[in-house]
Amino acid sequence: MQDLIQIARNSWIVMLAALAIVVGLGMVGYGTMSGPPARSSLQVVEGTITEASRVTRRSRRTGATSAYYEMTLKPRLSATELKLRVPTIEIAESDVRSLIGGPVRAEFDSEQDVYVLSRGSREVLTYANTLERRNLNLRQYHVDGVALMIAGGVALAIGLVLGHRKRRREMAENATAVSG
Repeated sequence: MQDLIQIARNSWIVMLAALAIVVGLGMVGYGTMSGPPARSSLQVVEGTITEASRVTRRSRRTGATSAYYEMTLKPRLSATELKLRVPTIEIAESDVRSLIGGPVRAEFDSEQDVYVLSRGSREVLTYANTLERRNLNLRQYHVDGVALMIAGGVALAIGLVLGHRKRRREMAENATAVSG
């Protein structure tokens, strides 16, 4: 056991592999534990969309680009306007344009992410489609986490084997140097 601890401390491969396993576990946990809210927990507001714009953000860390529509909703019973977001992949620009100026019903979470958007009896954005797309993103975290854990496990095994061989060779050299 002491040898394994010594190998782990002296091998950068083993340390990186352990980090990959921990990050992979975190990704799997996030993909499993995080999930879209139940429809019953969503806030519901009726009002008029006064304006909408497309917002594109680029992550400095990953370089990934995400785009969404930000819509300003003026609730019927309140003077406070809400800024609601819908990813561009979930709704067509023509649908967003058609909603401006008309009465709508929006169901959204605490972060103003819209899950259901309807005008009259027509649901422009359905809960089932929204869940399907957002769960797909969470499944990707799960898959990437598992892949990272497997790669980390393989690297860990290789690092331990190489470290053990190096340690045995050093011990053999020390034994020949002491006896010689």
